[in-house]
Amino acid sequence: MYQDRFGLRGKPFGNTPDPAFFYFSTDHRRALVTLSRGIQNRSGLMLLLGEVGTGKTTICCHVHDHAGYLSGYLNYPFLTELEFLQTVNKELGVPVGDGSRKSIMEELDRYLIKQHHEGKPVVLIVDEAHRLALPILDEILILSNLQLFNAHLLQIILAAQPPLLDTLQDPRLRSLNQRIDVRCNLPVMDRLSTIDYIGHRLAKAGCINPSLFSSGALDTIWKRSKGTPRLINQLGERALNEAYRKGKKGVGRREVTQVANDPLYQPLFGSKTKQWSTRAASAGALLALGVGVLFGLSHFGVGSKYLPGKIWEFSQVTAKHRTLIKKPINVPQLANKVEKEPENEGIVTQEGAVPVVAFDEAALASPDSQHIEITSLVEPQATVDLLPDLKLNAIAWDENSASSIAVLNDRIVHEGDFLKDVRVLRIKPNHVVLLQGDEHIIKRIHTPEEVQIAAERGMSGKAEKEETALSEANNDNRTEQAGSVLDFRPIINFSYRTSSMAPEAYIELERFAAIAKLSPEHEIIIRGYTDNVGSYRYNERLSRSRARIVQNYLVDQGINPERIRVIGMGEADPLMPNTSPEGRTVNRRVEVELVPVGDS
Repeated sequence: MYQDRFGLRGKPFGNTPDPAFFYFSTDHRRALVTLSRGIQNRSGLMLLLGEVGTGKTTICCHVHDHAGYLSGYLNYPFLTELEFLQTVNKELGVPVGDGSRKSIMEELDRYLIKQHHEGKPVVLIVDEAHRLALPILDEILILSNLQLFNAHLLQIILAAQPPLLDTLQDPRLRSLNQRIDVRCNLPVMDRLSTIDYIGHRLAKAGCINPSLFSSGALDTIWKRSKGTPRLINQLGERALNEAYRKGKKGVGRREVTQVANDPLYQPLFGSKTKQWSTRAASAGALLALGVGVLFGLSHFGVGSKYLPGKIWEFSQVTAKHRTLIKKPINVPQLANKVEKEPENEGIVTQEGAVPVVAFDEAALASPDSQHIEITSLVEPQATVDLLPDLKLNAIAWDENSASSIAVLNDRIVHEGDFLKDVRVLRIKPNHVVLLQGDEHIIKRIHTPEEVQIAAERGMSGKAEKEETALSEANNDNRTEQAGSVLDFRPIINFSYRTSSMAPEAYIELERFAAIAKLSPEHEIIIRGYTDNVGSYRYNERLSRSRARIVQNYLVDQGINPERIRVIGMGEADPLMPNTSPEGRTVNRRVEVELVPVGDS
């Protein structure tokens, strides 16, 4: 009903694991990478743990739909032992023979050995595993015994809620508990991930209005859902219906609070907050403070030692690990209330301005910065972008992203804030990442030298450079070059927010492994790279994780792991600027090369 009113193609908050709406937070991505690594390593038993509604089924469906795996998916736990084995074979497309236990196991064993020789992992996903009876868990233990001397033939993923951990403490399941080689947990989402999740689902549903949900509505959804995706979906869906019923143009805090406090849904979203008692206490405190101030003014007077004259002095806008705020923010309405302070090294102030911190006031604590010594006020470099009217005035970066601020068009913003139809995704030491529709835009602060170089180079030079970089990036690095097969350096690209290799990547790696086996005097260097969306530490970990996926596959091809060196390069050495989707796609890659021992 509300889709036409709000300009949506469909419902953004469905309660089924629709692949079109897959969203992977940092924790979801970490769990998916861990399971993928376990499958590639033929680890056997794996456990995916998470509370109700945290996205376990979404992860399972993503693994089940993976083109590189042969998989079966079971989500009905109330079966007898024989029915369970029959269902396993049917899900994997294996005959059940005459239906007896012996025939089922023989057919399954024959199938698994054949797939192993063809290099295809076989995965069995058992959802709702916390509801399985002890006899079924015993059957899973038996299935895990299907193995060769160096690998498990069947990779089993148990997706369950935390009560399964208590079940596994049963002495009868001690062997099963010990055989679980890979364990990962899905916690609830934090505030920023919740806001990203809502924005992602709205964009997938065709929403072009970034303020459809107000900032107050987003905060309320996070607080009342406690970051649980399933509850976020329920609140979002019911809040959209409520806004439609009221004839509103968007969803505000009032609509979210109203649907969350509905008696039928109150057990899901917590009891109604005691607003009146909190307001009464706040009002009482403010009244007492006002009476005290008035008494002080009448009895002591302004300027006494009890009420000094600088009662209107403003606190500085700072962060624990400061980077750069170079331009004061004019606040005319406060001009008469801010007193001019004596000059202080590292502080730039002016009347009617919020004090700001110079770049060299404190050493940077994060490597995610390009340390540039700046001693005078500078303007950001004038570069062509999609938002020329949006000006980046200043940045104050902190290790805690919640404390980082940026100044866009003289307005202070935090991560997750909106400026009309533009959303602030990330604030980094020398740039901010913005989102307009589906387009990521980078706004940077540069030095005057960079401005001069850019001016001399001209836009034609920049276009030529980007065209050259695109040509080089798209060049077929996966073919042998003249001179030697040792120059074969495959580049494996990864999709956004995934750790899955394309099918052709496996062919390239198999070819590389064959060359490496013929060159024992060379070692293998695997370098992982990412785009610049996300924090420095996150990108470094993600690039290393993707590089290890390639490493694990090469080890499966018979390469000695001691010959392999893995390096997570993060967002370093981009092949193209990260200011375009094409550039970010090219930069999400893993490079593999052979080098003589000692030359790396």
